[in-house]
Amino acid sequence: MNIVRILHARIQALTCAELLERLDKGVLFTPNVDHLVRLESDEDFRRCYDKADWVVCDSRILYFCSKLLKRSLPETIPGSSFFPAFYKYHRNNPDCRIFLLGAGPGVAERAMERINSDVGRRIVVGAHSPSYGF
Repeated sequence: MNIVRILHARIQALTCAELLERLDKGVLFTPNVDHLVRLESDEDFRRCYDKADWVVCDSRILYFCSKLLKRSLPETIPGSSFFPAFYKYHRNNPDCRIFLLGAGPGVAERAMERINSDVGRRIVVGAHSPSYGF
């Protein structure tokens, strides 16, 4: 798989369609400029990124920066648009289960209800909205 390195981020050069076809398990990170800045100084954050199974470009800024490199990213895959595409792609896959982590109090739980209703099954198996900065 082609990797595009921008500072401390090793970003996989995939299209959204390729990611939907290949992503069958693992942890997905979608870096943006804020993440790149944090990766420069936060070793714990960097270790998490290094252990991630999937790292794809979430940012048009990173996408355009990659055009200055030998290898560039084929497109951006914003997490906000990829996630709905992912659960709709897997709506009939009983082996696909999702856990939502994050957002304000009660938000993840409400999102779980809406997604499960939209998909017509319990694809989101749990949700948790921890306190800020957990």
